Amino acid sequence: MNLFKKVFSIYEEKNHRVACILGIKIKIRDLRKEIYALKKDLEERILQNEYKIRKLLPVTSIGVIETHIVDHCNLNCKGCHHFAPLSPESFLSLSEFESDIERLFELTKGKIETFNILGGEPLLHPQCTEFLETVRKIFPKSKIRLITNGILLPEQSDSFYEKCAKNNIYIQPTNYNLDIDWKLVTKKCKQYGVYFKFYLDNEIMYRDTIDLTNSQDPIDSFFNCQLGWNEYFYLHHGKIYHCSKTAYMKIFSDYFKKNIEIPETDFIDIYKVKNVQEIYNFMTTPPKFCSHCIRNCKSETYKRESSKREIAEWAQE
Repeated sequence: MNLFKKVFSIYEEKNHRVACILGIKIKIRDLRKEIYALKKDLEERILQNEYKIRKLLPVTSIGVIETHIVDHCNLNCKGCHHFAPLSPESFLSLSEFESDIERLFELTKGKIETFNILGGEPLLHPQCTEFLETVRKIFPKSKIRLITNGILLPEQSDSFYEKCAKNNIYIQPTNYNLDIDWKLVTKKCKQYGVYFKFYLDNEIMYRDTIDLTNSQDPIDSFFNCQLGWNEYFYLHHGKIYHCSKTAYMKIFSDYFKKNIEIPETDFIDIYKVKNVQEIYNFMTTPPKFCSHCIRNCKSETYKRESSKREIAEWAQE
């Protein structure tokens, strides 16, 4: 054995391994990091292909419906995908909302997994709790999430938390590392038995650029969309859209005085469809507006900061 070690041995030297054969040293290449990187790249490619395939598969239910009850916000985030920094004050009518939700139940027979109530900042609406109660009344089996930046949560009354508990509302704030008394909020949620969990837990934003020249390949943009497969859809004034940009593009267009029209094929009117299958078919159809969308699965990211309300935050001319 000792003779064998003299003839052949392997040992560590600085940041690499060395094989010594009859006194001749040979540096051994450590492939572990490269193998790990290849594995991660392969996993990402498989996930991307899964997104693309699932976007073409027939839909038999609706995963998530998101809806604004206000379009404006008490934060001012650069490049907000919902255009909240550009929006004037706007409050959705509770009666209009109730009519839309009732129509959705009529069409889907209650087969909607989750409702996200958001904005803008939904807690700016003086009737926010009533919107939550309305969804629960009509969709007793669906998950209902209140998506908020959390700024106004500490000042909500005990009645707010009681009603959230009674209606099984999930309070899911985005954690933007703001000066918010989260201990008080979590204490209230625990006291009244309200589900609480951060919806997102970082300040990293991803850039989602509008091409004002309308020159992108809509099919390619649709398949590479980071919104994932046919899961999230936006309800806005009785119409369902594929993404927040198409649903709220009017805010951007009005602010920057751009005449960007959303084709009628890019939304579906819930009062005009005859059955839910028309909605399912719409969900697997790439919107024409995707030709305005510059995005891929590795979009540029940036740290959240205040908006200057400059068009370059959202668009490339």
